[in-house]
Amino acid sequence: MALAWAIITADPALVFSQNSPVSSSPSGEIRRAAPLQKASAWYDSLKGIPLGPGTLDIGANVRTRYEFTDNFNVRAYGTEDDDNLLLLRTRLSLDYHFGKPAHAYVEMQDARYWLSDLTRSKFTGSNPFYDEWDLRQAFLEWEHIARSPLGFKAGRQTITYGDRRVFGPGEWGNVGRYWWDAVKLYLDTDLVKADILYGRQIVSEPSHFNDKHFPYHMAGVYARFREFTNSHFSVQPDLFYIGRYDTHGNLKDEKGRSGDEIRHTFGARVEGKVCNAWDYYGTVAGQFGTYGKGDIEALGIIAGAGYTFKTDWSPRLGAEFCYASGDGDPTDGVRNTFDNVYGAIDAYVYGWMNVVPWMNLEDYQASFTVHPTNKLKVWVEYNCFRLADPNDAWYYSTGKVMRKDPTGMAGRDLGHEINLLGQLKVSKTIDFLAGYGCFLPGSFVRKTPGSDDPAHWVFTQLTFNL
Repeated sequence: MALAWAIITADPALVFSQNSPVSSSPSGEIRRAAPLQKASAWYDSLKGIPLGPGTLDIGANVRTRYEFTDNFNVRAYGTEDDDNLLLLRTRLSLDYHFGKPAHAYVEMQDARYWLSDLTRSKFTGSNPFYDEWDLRQAFLEWEHIARSPLGFKAGRQTITYGDRRVFGPGEWGNVGRYWWDAVKLYLDTDLVKADILYGRQIVSEPSHFNDKHFPYHMAGVYARFREFTNSHFSVQPDLFYIGRYDTHGNLKDEKGRSGDEIRHTFGARVEGKVCNAWDYYGTVAGQFGTYGKGDIEALGIIAGAGYTFKTDWSPRLGAEFCYASGDGDPTDGVRNTFDNVYGAIDAYVYGWMNVVPWMNLEDYQASFTVHPTNKLKVWVEYNCFRLADPNDAWYYSTGKVMRKDPTGMAGRDLGHEINLLGQLKVSKTIDFLAGYGCFLPGSFVRKTPGSDDPAHWVFTQLTFNL
């Protein structure tokens, strides 16, 4: 059985790439046969298909995941119940290339689930697990128009930059958190690649075509500068501005006054390496503007580093600090709670169980990773969560208030999360991921109404990708 599985999952190109056989001539001279050609995998025929003036790539991504949750789910902590969840997400894509610089891309997605107590009837609107066949992406992209530094990408698309903290599609979710009808203009020079963006976020409707948008507009600029590097040090900086404009006039500020939300997020991100062993990264973002008739003043900071040992298994030790300001005075007319922007809350950057987002948060993280083989990765992560301001709320991954003590007497100790994970690259197209997580409530949870029991999570996931 083990041999059969090895044959099934092996990459055919590897199976037929062993040393070529030898043979003897009539004179007894040893001759080596001509090297065998690498055998093409069946899916290679789906790429580069000649069609008209260009070529067509056909793609597919099928992901299934089983989860067991205890005392929490995607909507809340403290459910005092366990649940099972079987997820299936299927994506099919066509990518037509008009020569090298331009292409048209279309992707359909179907997301479904079974077993869970959170049935479809319990969701009034978007469902993070369920969305019948729909158009996820459909865009035209043309870089370096007429060999110039200018280009564009227009249509339905996902948007990702850096480590996905300010822009990310929310890939862990079965449906995906952020889809956009958007336009991006490119400026790509030797110094910087800058994108100018405008878009509307799409509302996911489980059983209808997704043609509605959330009631705000997004605009921004994201500039990624070229990496500076020498034999000992490298650094690659980003600068960004992201705006949210909701001008419907029905948003109420802390004093109950109605108005618009005009939120400006300015920030910078940096990443690099030192002496080929240390890696580091950081993000700082400030938010200003108006909400209702009140003001917005908030701050978010990320700082992390890691050291990889040059030994067997390439062990890496990592540490990270995450900060998002909270609001200590809910009556002064100034919103100080940092907003998660359009970041992928479920990008495993604030723990894998998604009990917190980048809002009113201090997250002290440590991790240890090893690679027993070039296809296997195993790692453990620890997060210590604290509220940045005890008078503000514990916000859940949905952005909703989970618990709050306006007096601040419950303190800041939110809890601790421990995750053990493993990832196996079975073959070129098959990836297996599994993990266990535990959230241990802190004194803030114990001093506020509701369950204060630990939450547990187990999952296994298999992905097939062409």
